[in-house]
Amino acid sequence: MAVLLNLLALTYADRGILKLDNTTFDRIVDGQKNVFVRFDKEYAYGDENDAWKEFAKTVAESAADMLIVDVGVSEYGDKDNADLAERYSIAPDDFPQYRLFKRSREPLKYAGEKKKDALLRYVQSQAGVWIGLPGQIESLDAIAKKLASGGADKQALLDEAATAASALTDEMAKYYVKVMTKSGGDADFITKESTRLTKMMGDASVKPSKKEQFSRRLNVLSSFS
Repeated sequence: MAVLLNLLALTYADRGILKLDNTTFDRIVDGQKNVFVRFDKEYAYGDENDAWKEFAKTVAESAADMLIVDVGVSEYGDKDNADLAERYSIAPDDFPQYRLFKRSREPLKYAGEKKKDALLRYVQSQAGVWIGLPGQIESLDAIAKKLASGGADKQALLDEAATAASALTDEMAKYYVKVMTKSGGDADFITKESTRLTKMMGDASVKPSKKEQFSRRLNVLSSFS
């Protein structure tokens, strides 16, 4: 344990990001914990890199049981960590690439947008960790996940959600109930609503305040995946 703690202390650089190489990777990505890994150039930069740093900082400041890891791959000289990239079929011209290890050595490949909010929604829904994105309400989030998993008494859960929402002043509480009700009558509602909101988010004519509202709604919808 002391060795592991020393390793962690030495390899953190940016807040929340653990930097690993081919000598330390298998010690951390051991199938015993949730780990989200970015494979990228050794010296990454640009908007996607900034988004990754903000994402990692948000996860670090939450109670999420997850590690965020960077593997920097050198393109020249000894090509450090190129063997790790090859292990997961990642070519140099595909950087950055992301892999989620859900307490497993077999990862899921992330194929979404390389933006902070999209990354947060993904790890929260796929790894089952709670981060608490803008617009999400933990008590209603738990009910949403029960509904999404199936096999439960849907009406009982809807009644529970309505009761919980009635005691809250947050406008998003009503949106949770709306989504639960609508998705009960239309199995494709969440997909269609996500597509609609994403399209609106990309419309330059939409006011920033509206885009913020749509982003919060997308966060709520991710609770149902």
